[in-house]
Parts: sequence; structure tokens; C-alpha cells
Amino acid sequence: MTERLLSVEDLKVSFHTRDGENQAVRGVSFHIDAGETVGIVGESGSGKSVTAKAIMSLITPPGKIIGGNINFRGENLSNLSEKE
Repeated sequence: MTERLLSVEDLKVSFHTRDGENQAVRGVSFHIDAGETVGIVGESGSGKSVTAKAIMSLITPPGKIIGGNINFRGENLSNLSEKE
């Protein structure tokens, strides 16, 4: 059986600006199993970097993860402290 390393489900990230809310990532879902290599491709401004930063918990204000789940080896990363 293959081990599921990373699972991203319905990820949503927004940035709040003085002009309102800008949804940078809208419902991204994918998974990566052990031994797989994945590339994320898309046009400039499509949310590739924001998705990667969300996975690594590097979204800073005015950005915020507003929905979805990010699991690494079965553990929900949003439940971890900054140190963990």
C-alpha cells in the first residue's frame, strides 16, 4: 500500500485589502503519495506560490487561509503550533 504524504483538500486563501477581499486560491485539491513527484503549473497570478506558502504555513496578514484542509502524513497542519 502506498503512503499518502500530502493531501490538500478544497484549499481557499484570501487577502483582505482596502479594496475588499481578493481570493487568491479557490478550492485547490490534490494529493501526493510516497514516491511521487508533482509539479504545479499555471499562468502568472493563478495561485501557485500562494498554494505552496499555505502548505508551509507561510501565509501572513493580510492573507489568510479561509477554508480547506492540509494534511501531512495524516496530520492536519492547521492544528500544529508554529514551533511544531
